[in-house]
Amino acid sequence: MKITRFTQSCLLIEEDKARMLIDPADEKRDFGKLDAVLYTHEHGDHFNLEVCKKFIGQGIAIYANPNTAKLISDKINIVEEGQEFDVAKVKIKVFKLSHSLLPDDSEGPQNFGYLVNEKLFHPGDGKGVSGLKVDVLALPITGPDISMKDAFDFAKQVGAKIAIPIHYDKIGANPISYKGFAERLNMPFEIRSLAHGESLEI
Repeated sequence: MKITRFTQSCLLIEEDKARMLIDPADEKRDFGKLDAVLYTHEHGDHFNLEVCKKFIGQGIAIYANPNTAKLISDKINIVEEGQEFDVAKVKIKVFKLSHSLLPDDSEGPQNFGYLVNEKLFHPGDGKGVSGLKVDVLALPITGPDISMKDAFDFAKQVGAKIAIPIHYDKIGANPISYKGFAERLNMPFEIRSLAHGESLEI
């Protein structure tokens, strides 16, 4: 599996012949042929209707939770908690996670995560999930209610061997410092920080 990180929480995942994007909000580049675009939730740093419409116009399959789907007038694939489906023979499983709390202590919107081929988990803006063990975690490292301890606890909770930092472009955090802390504290996972457009093979 090849994972390429883009702005905020956007990942391009290539597995066998499948190519899919998760949470491409601000990415208006040409990604070439895609089999699917998956959205975790409706916040503007994860979902952009204009960008989504472009993908729909290209005939790309769109997957989103019910609340996000309400923002899209076109017919798309609405996913539910626990659902499993295939994207070009790559297995996807849907998990429901609570969105991290907002600055006023209110709950965030409906937030779903995606497990890709039992190798990689993208949690949207969640910071914990029960009943999942996975080797590679796309790890939100900052947010209104996400501390370094929260992030590290999440990686330990799922038994991740590799954590790829996401969700830090808009608020601001240095993933290199997280890597340094993880090493000094002998965390049981490795932080693999990816620059914009940089890829990792797992």
